[in-house]
Amino acid sequence: MAFLFSTRINRLAYLGRHILSLLVLGLGTLAFIRSYTDSSANLHLGIGFGALFIILGLGYYVRFAVLARMESIGMSAWNAFCLMFFTAALLFGLTLIYKWVSQGGISPLLGLYITLVLTALIFDLVLLILSENYCRQANLVQVILYDIEVGSGRVLIRLIPLLVGFGFLLVFYDFSFYRGLNDAQSMDNAQVARQIVRGEGFTTEFLRPYALAQMHAYAIMRGSLSGGSGDLFPLDRFPAGTPRILPDTYNAPGYPYLLAAWFKVFQPQFAQTIEDILKKHQYAGDRWIPEFNQLFIFLTLLLVFMLGRRLFDERVAWISVVAFMLSDTVWRYSTTALSTPLLMFLVTALLVCALEIFTVSEKAFEKMSEGEEGSMTSAWPWSLLLGLLLAVACLTRLHLLILLVPLLLFFIVMPRTHPPLFAFIAVLVIGPVALWLWHTYRVCGNPIGSNLPLLLFGGDEHYMGNEIYCTTAIPSYEQLFQDASKKEYTGFLWHFERGWSLLGPNPMVLLAIASFLHRFKRRQVRAFQWLVAGCIIGLIAVNNLGSDQPEAGGAWNVVILLLPALVVLGTSLFFVLLDRMDIQIPLLRTLIVISTLVLTALPMTNTLTTPGNYYNFPPYLPPVINGIARMAAPDEWVTTDMPWATAWYADRASLWLPDSITDFENFHDNVCPTGMLLLTPVSLDQSTTELRAGEFKDWYALYEQAIFNNSTPPQFPLSKFAIYPIRIGLGYDYMMWSDRQRWGAQK
Repeated sequence: MAFLFSTRINRLAYLGRHILSLLVLGLGTLAFIRSYTDSSANLHLGIGFGALFIILGLGYYVRFAVLARMESIGMSAWNAFCLMFFTAALLFGLTLIYKWVSQGGISPLLGLYITLVLTALIFDLVLLILSENYCRQANLVQVILYDIEVGSGRVLIRLIPLLVGFGFLLVFYDFSFYRGLNDAQSMDNAQVARQIVRGEGFTTEFLRPYALAQMHAYAIMRGSLSGGSGDLFPLDRFPAGTPRILPDTYNAPGYPYLLAAWFKVFQPQFAQTIEDILKKHQYAGDRWIPEFNQLFIFLTLLLVFMLGRRLFDERVAWISVVAFMLSDTVWRYSTTALSTPLLMFLVTALLVCALEIFTVSEKAFEKMSEGEEGSMTSAWPWSLLLGLLLAVACLTRLHLLILLVPLLLFFIVMPRTHPPLFAFIAVLVIGPVALWLWHTYRVCGNPIGSNLPLLLFGGDEHYMGNEIYCTTAIPSYEQLFQDASKKEYTGFLWHFERGWSLLGPNPMVLLAIASFLHRFKRRQVRAFQWLVAGCIIGLIAVNNLGSDQPEAGGAWNVVILLLPALVVLGTSLFFVLLDRMDIQIPLLRTLIVISTLVLTALPMTNTLTTPGNYYNFPPYLPPVINGIARMAAPDEWVTTDMPWATAWYADRASLWLPDSITDFENFHDNVCPTGMLLLTPVSLDQSTTELRAGEFKDWYALYEQAIFNNSTPPQFPLSKFAIYPIRIGLGYDYMMWSDRQRWGAQK
């Protein structure tokens, strides 16, 4: 009797702890609701307290659902997790109820929702109060739960919380952090994908002056050989009203085509009205892009687990997954339209394939040393998969072709070398890339298209900012390579000084760098280390030729592609050091692991608690960009300092502001007329000194005459201008010139 009384007391105490956790989580949820509905100065305070309460509440649940084993009172870890999950569902429902009531209406689904949640809670409470003897009887539900906790299904105890955490981060970054695309390359990729969906082929509305001059010169050359006119837009192919667009000779086709397939599935409303954009606070084309990238991040998580388990053990695999999932840099990339998440998956997958080939080679070598026949037949399927993955990666970013070099060295140092394997992979990779280069040559006369100036980007002091993209002069080969050594030195120094920020401030990255000084016992792990190191050096060396000073979160940051592999290596060294400490207290070991993961999540915590606006302004304000740029007719160009935005949000062919007014007038008179010239915060937010001496120096006279003289130069083809100030008293946000006054009718 005393034992039964003690057991009931323990159950009540345990239930009381859960009620306390429920109250703490409730306070945190209310604090969040208060902070999002209150526009006062206590916004950050409310979010901070809300986050604190929720962390405390979840801490209770993690403690009792994962660490505690409560079989003696009829409470399994799985049951505790169920109670946590259903409590979270209840709190989510309470949040919805609050919003529905505050808006003056209650959804008819509310009753059904409450019924389902209460049923789930009652079911879980029944499991809580069942006696231990009953659990041991032939009760199907209890047998299943017992098997989940200690049997073959115990992986769910770790997997389901990870999936819940992944889902939470996905919802937060997609619906709270994400405010639309925020960089030029993302909008460029998106508008090319839209052209593909429309059946326009691999064409672009983002026109770079260098690419335009290159294609115009090639058209004239072909016309002189064939007796044609050499016109870039012949009337038989471009009648009145047809947009003056061109084949894209800058981007590789991989990511835009995959994104186009995603658009084809979800069918976003590209022709969105200004009123609809204002109502939804987002352009429809932006809405489904993050989920596309997050699909590849999820697949990369699976590969991280495979790498950790294949090279080390389950402990390293699980912690590597958590450390990678808590990387704020990875999630920020998911809210762009950059190819980085896709390439991160492809590079990690080909590393897994290379590892499997090495394993086959090891087994074959061992058999040969024993006098048996060591066959490499089972390595061929992995070689096929590796070749296809690398081919797709190279068709997404052409300079990833350099990865063939570290792969060649990797195949050479395998225990049993097999040259036909690498030859097979090289053919699979080089073949599709060669076909694409041939296609580009037929379009513009150069196999690498309009990427030739990239070799000058950042390396020549005569080109400032993006000026190299906006020039119409084709530099000589002597100019292209004269600064290569300087760029390589500057680039490697840049990566050495800023490598941690480029990879994301993750403690496992620092440990990964240190792991290259540690000699692991297994030859497979050592070979993997050298393969990763070779990939990093090769990618940096090639990337330096294009951009020797990439920014964290930017399109030119290539070292981030090796982050999954580095996290696995860093986690392995972390546990090597932890095991050498020989800590005998399990709780202390757990606290060390949790503390390291908390450090990993600190940048994400800052993101979670930072409120944002509806748009990424300045400089991007989709409804205003749409309203201004669409004043131009479809067969006219919009010349602007941010053509990627007007091409994406306004669906107008847009010319990047040329280096000089002379080049602009040449394009206007001889190639295609410009209906609108638009200056935005991209240039107008610069100081007067920067405008006079920087990449927009040739346009300062036009700006100055409009501001101070309320006029335009006498011979300038666009004689009308207007100013659209968005931030009153803080300068001129949008200035526009046109050949006639279009904005009156538009207004």
